[in-house]
Amino acid sequence: MYADVLVPGVWWHSLTYKISAPAKIGSRVLVPMGSRDSKRLGFLSAIKENIENKIDYEVKEVIEILDDVPLLGQELWSLSEWISRQYLCSQGEILKLMCPTPIIEGSKVNDIPPLVFNPPKEGYSEYCFYEVYDNERYGRYRETIGEGKCGLVFFPEESVARTFWNDLPEDIKKQGLLWPSGGGKKAFEAWLKARRGEVSFLVGSVGLLFAPLTPIKFIVVEEDASFSYNLARYPNLSLRHVAAKRAQMWKAKLILGGRLPSSRLYLLKKPKLSKNVKEQIRFVNIKTANKIIIPGISQGLPISSSLLKSSLEVVNRGEVAMWILDRKGYAGEISCEECGWTFACSHCGSICRISENIVICPFCGKRYEMPTICPSCMSRLLTGKRPGLEALHGIAQALAGDVTSVYMWYKEKSGKKRKTAMLQEIGKGGLVVGSRLALSLCDDCNVGLIGWIDADAETWRPNYNARFMAFSMMWESRFRGINPKSREVIIQSRRPYHGWQRGLKDGWNFFWEDELKERYELNFPPFTLLIEISAPVKVIEEIFLLLDKSGFAVYKPIADKGIIWVKVKDVRVLRELLEPYFHISRSKIGFPKIRIWRD
Repeated sequence: MYADVLVPGVWWHSLTYKISAPAKIGSRVLVPMGSRDSKRLGFLSAIKENIENKIDYEVKEVIEILDDVPLLGQELWSLSEWISRQYLCSQGEILKLMCPTPIIEGSKVNDIPPLVFNPPKEGYSEYCFYEVYDNERYGRYRETIGEGKCGLVFFPEESVARTFWNDLPEDIKKQGLLWPSGGGKKAFEAWLKARRGEVSFLVGSVGLLFAPLTPIKFIVVEEDASFSYNLARYPNLSLRHVAAKRAQMWKAKLILGGRLPSSRLYLLKKPKLSKNVKEQIRFVNIKTANKIIIPGISQGLPISSSLLKSSLEVVNRGEVAMWILDRKGYAGEISCEECGWTFACSHCGSICRISENIVICPFCGKRYEMPTICPSCMSRLLTGKRPGLEALHGIAQALAGDVTSVYMWYKEKSGKKRKTAMLQEIGKGGLVVGSRLALSLCDDCNVGLIGWIDADAETWRPNYNARFMAFSMMWESRFRGINPKSREVIIQSRRPYHGWQRGLKDGWNFFWEDELKERYELNFPPFTLLIEISAPVKVIEEIFLLLDKSGFAVYKPIADKGIIWVKVKDVRVLRELLEPYFHISRSKIGFPKIRIWRD
């Protein structure tokens, strides 16, 4: 007898082994792999009496069968097959992603009953619930849980999931579980509780996606448009897309909610904004604002008098004022005034920024000493451009003086201990200067004002959805967290209340109607799938020619780089063409990486 085994790896196909003992599809097995016969864990995908094709290699034997009962069950197994097809990735990698670390390391699990997958013939339904204030949406979710059915409740951030869980009535909590953040022992224990049927509902973030709960009667996805739902590591799955598929498989109720719908949800469902939200937002022309001079930087930072005045008023009444500038460091680049030379990373070629008196590449992290002369023309006229958060922090300190606490908040300047200390300091008023990450502080303190220093710069990223990224952050800043109805938002812009910014005051429908019209003309998501393929330049050139000959719309976003973009309606033909590039025989050459945008 022979067995096909899915060993987690980038390759798309299974590997064949001999097998002498009976085993069930989906069970974990240990198999020899490599020239030294090192042990690898895999998942049994098929058993057959003979090998169909002639082979010129020795077929090795399965070392051990680890499971009497497949741990993932039929639903998650079928889901892994579907994800593999939809996201152009290996089913083995998805199975690995579905399992906690001890399962992948080969730990044996006892007292595991078979998972029954027996969905009703009918029942799948979809509901959209988009309200700007959190408490109204959370009330609806609590009602759904209170009906006593089994299900999953997703939040984009673990801290928000925890807050929602803590507010649930104690009698309801006894039936459910707050999914632990990260991995480790607690996550494995939670997985076992769900797998053994000891809980009826689960609340959590991205880590909850493949929880082995059965049956599933409802799935709630809060803030379906959140960027946090797109997994950062390969394979880059969309949580909302996969969660919706699970709801369809179980014929369950799918509830999609949030402050703002995604492009695909707006296109399909056209949810309406039920409230007038024109108040509490002010637009300021950045051209008329005072440009505050910053040492060593050729351009000043524009800070309007209305933002300065409002910030002081908010701080003096014991609340927090927040200034957002999504540009880290002291300056975004350093260049020569004489010849125009710009400091670029010698490793990856990216423009470097100045931070804490050193030069840092924002992409690969390589660090350099601050130059004193231009290597191109030997001039000493070096200056910084595009002032960042560190420069803004200096302005905030000058405004606040010694009386008011001023903090910087971005990824490298965050953390639980620092957050606790900061919240104690600004509890009676303070000024926070930060990146978009600072918006999460609205959940923990009374933020009376949020000022966007340069709203236009937030749309300059080289992404087709850059305007939506900017719009969603500014929309979130109006309604998130504690006491949002009394919060003021000031938008500094070169063209205030024009284009995409109009929707910030008049509602998301004004934003999405214009945005979707342009995306339709350019054939961008959600009207098509945008697929990015990256590989060594020689390999990517080969793939480019293959896809171009096959009639695909293929683009090179950056010349002479190993990246191409492909627009498709369906991935099936593309998968067939790319399959040879994901055979295990190409391990020494390397495999392409694929990312798919759907919204």
